[in-house]
Amino acid sequence: MKAIVHIGTEKTGTTSLQRYLYLNRKKLGNAGFHFIQSAGQLNNWMLPAFCSTDGAFNDLLKGEGIRTPEERQLFKQKFIKKFRKEVKTLPENIHTCIISSEHFHSRIRSEEQMDNVYNLLSSYFDEIKIVCYLREQIDTCTSYYSTHLKSDGTDSLSAFFQRCKPSNYYFNYYEMLTNWERRFGLESLDISMFARDRMLNGDLLDDFTGKIDASLVGTLDKSAAIENESLRPFGQALARALNIAFSASSERTEVNDMRIRCKKLVIDRLSGKGQQLGLEARRLIYESFIESNERLRQKFLPKYEVVFPPPALEAEPDYLIAEDDFGTITDVLEIIRKQGAGVISMEEYTRICKAIFSSIDDVTTLGAEGTQVGTKVVLTEGDAALLSKAARYLEIRDNDAAARLITLASQAGPSFVAQSEAATVSLSYRKAGSSTIYVYVSYQ
Repeated sequence: MKAIVHIGTEKTGTTSLQRYLYLNRKKLGNAGFHFIQSAGQLNNWMLPAFCSTDGAFNDLLKGEGIRTPEERQLFKQKFIKKFRKEVKTLPENIHTCIISSEHFHSRIRSEEQMDNVYNLLSSYFDEIKIVCYLREQIDTCTSYYSTHLKSDGTDSLSAFFQRCKPSNYYFNYYEMLTNWERRFGLESLDISMFARDRMLNGDLLDDFTGKIDASLVGTLDKSAAIENESLRPFGQALARALNIAFSASSERTEVNDMRIRCKKLVIDRLSGKGQQLGLEARRLIYESFIESNERLRQKFLPKYEVVFPPPALEAEPDYLIAEDDFGTITDVLEIIRKQGAGVISMEEYTRICKAIFSSIDDVTTLGAEGTQVGTKVVLTEGDAALLSKAARYLEIRDNDAAARLITLASQAGPSFVAQSEAATVSLSYRKAGSSTIYVYVSYQ
């Protein structure tokens, strides 16, 4: 029997695909395909959870009431029993099982975990095809920010984007796919771009159907409702404020119920395009992935000249705060006033107001000035001199790169004037205790 395993990646329409597969179970079954149900009706998350080390799925397992090592072991025993029964008792016409979970991308990271996936699947299937869609890293991170807030995260957009770097397995597609290739082989990987101009008929559902069976394209029901998973900037601000004000780990049932009700109100009313990084910030993050993405292209996608095109200027959201948004604040505060009576202390009310207004301030500041995303580095006097010297040599071949070196040196080096075709910069040096100073290098 064959298995088609859809591993995501996250933020590439996985929820849409899973609803599509579930809606068309009968038609797929008539054609010889079965969408696995024992691992989760829509998202087959239990399968990667079974294969992960204990810590990787703690958040999901807790949501299922599974907290102790003994409960996790019991979960695994029950799952494998149901999974084995489902596969072994399929109708005779079924020749292929379809498995889908983006958690294969986000939670299966180590070689040990990948070995577990391979050992499990190869015990039941003679042929295994791994299907994966890739989305440019900045777009993935931007889209995931709303999910972070819906899942009780508290990071600002600037802080959240500190994760978007090649050293993070989640965003380094070359390392991620190399791990899958190590166990399943290059010939088993079916990798595509999450971009309309690179999909069959410009449609994700048609494209995925074509990977199952080209004869099924256009014959399946595509009417499943798709929710907008993103929050517009004001919604992100309120969701973040609620997460800061009310800990998701609170043991007070009344507080948890209030937080959930407030979050649902925000999510229902304030969906749309979220906060965006400025163009220069996106360019610098994009450049940090050039090396790993080129390795990705050469090994896994040689038919493309470029895996992801460089970022271009995007339209900002139509508005950061609209007139109707104030009604949402009023309703959120009214819920807190009513349900918080006798439950929330005066100190907590102060924290709520501070969280709301500081989160809104972050969004409006972002809209007016852009956002800074960067990393702290240490430079010395010698580094500054070296940067300016390198810029002089580089300007003949690459003026833009020379200008960047000059700009960096201008924040750290001794007083001098550096001239080049790219820039003329007056540099000043302020000694900070010793000859070492700290410079915050931003992407904006």
